[in-house]
Amino acid sequence: MSMFKKTLIASAVMATLTSVSAMASESSTEDKYGHDIYGVIAVQVASRDYANQDNNSGVQVNNETRIGWRGYAKFDGLPEHTKFIWQIETGYVDPSFEGENGGGGYLGKRDTFIGFDSEKFGLVRVGRVLTPIYELVDWPASNPGLGDTWDWGGNIGGNNFNDRQSDTIRWDSKELWTGFTMDLAVGAGADRAGATASEEASSNYWHGAAVHQNVKYGEGNWIQFDLAYEMNYDTATYDADGKDIGNYWDNQTYLAGVQGGHGPVGYFAQYRIAEADDTLGSDEKENAYSTGLMYNFGADQKWQAKVGYTKTEDLKVNGAKQENTGDDTWSTQLMYKIDSNAVVYVRYRDVDAGESYAGRWKTDSFSEASTGIEYWF
Repeated sequence: MSMFKKTLIASAVMATLTSVSAMASESSTEDKYGHDIYGVIAVQVASRDYANQDNNSGVQVNNETRIGWRGYAKFDGLPEHTKFIWQIETGYVDPSFEGENGGGGYLGKRDTFIGFDSEKFGLVRVGRVLTPIYELVDWPASNPGLGDTWDWGGNIGGNNFNDRQSDTIRWDSKELWTGFTMDLAVGAGADRAGATASEEASSNYWHGAAVHQNVKYGEGNWIQFDLAYEMNYDTATYDADGKDIGNYWDNQTYLAGVQGGHGPVGYFAQYRIAEADDTLGSDEKENAYSTGLMYNFGADQKWQAKVGYTKTEDLKVNGAKQENTGDDTWSTQLMYKIDSNAVVYVRYRDVDAGESYAGRWKTDSFSEASTGIEYWF
C-alpha cells in the first residue's frame, strides 16, 4: 500500500479516470462500442529519517505509475439508457518503497470490474472497486501524505474498513435530488479475498454506504457534506505464526465530513468513529480526524500551497484509555501545474506514531522530505 497515497491533482484525476460514466460521456453518443487506455506516471523521491528503524532511513524512490484499460458497449438487448461497462487496471509499479522486485503492479490489482451505467438508475459495478467509506478516506482526507495515520494508522482490533476490495457489488446513484447522491456496496471481507486459515471465513463479509450533499453557490464556489458507514463481520485474529487463534471481530466505522472550495481556497475536514467487538468479550473504540487547507495562487492559479493534519486518538479498551497509543501526522506541500495534465511538487511531513497495543503492527515514527512529478493521460 502506498505510503503517500495520491498527490492532490492526481487523486482527483484518477477518480475521474476510473469513472466509466465520464469516459462514456466523452465518446460519441452514436458509437455502439468504445474503449480507451489511460494511466498515471507518478514518481516520488523521498528522504526519510526513522526514529527507531535506522535501516529504513535514507533516500528512496516511490513509483506509483499505473495504467488501465476500460470500455463500454451498447448491447442490443439493453434499454436505450443503459450501457455495459468494463475496466481492468494495474496496481502501482512499486508501492511503498517495496524494492527492486517491482511490487504488486499486476493487471487487475486496482479497480477491475464489469457493470452497467444507466442514465436513469446510476452505476452498478461488480468486481474489485473502492468501498464507499474508503473513497472518502482516501480522497480528500489522506492528502497530502496523511495516510500513515488517517488511512492505515491506529491500533483498533479487527478490520475497521476495507479499501479497494474484490468480490464486491456496488451501486452509485444518479442525483436523487439536486446535489444529493448515494453509494451502496456489499462484498467479501479480508478473510474471504483468497485462501486463509480462518475457521469463519464463510461469514466474513462487509457492507457499507455513503451519502453526499453538494451545494453550489456564487461563481464556482461549492461545499459538500459527506456521511459514510461500514460494517465488517467475523474478521479473524492470527498469532505470530499465522494460526487462527479463534478470536473474531465485528467492526463498525462511521465517518462525517465536509469539503469545498471558495475562490482560491479549498478545504476538508473529516471525523471518524471506529468500534470493534470480539468473541472474547472485549470492546474497543478509536476516534480520528483529518483536516486540510489549500490556497491556489499565481498566474492562472498554477501554484498551490497545502497543509494537512490528522490525528488518531488513544485507543479505548473496555472503556479504559490506553495512554500514548495515538498517532498524528502533519504535512505541508507546494505544487506547480506545469501542464494541463501534469504537476510537480515538494512536500515535508512528520509522522508521530504512538505505542503499539497488544503487539499490533504500526509504522515507526519518521520525518520525510520529498519531491515528485505526476502526469496523467
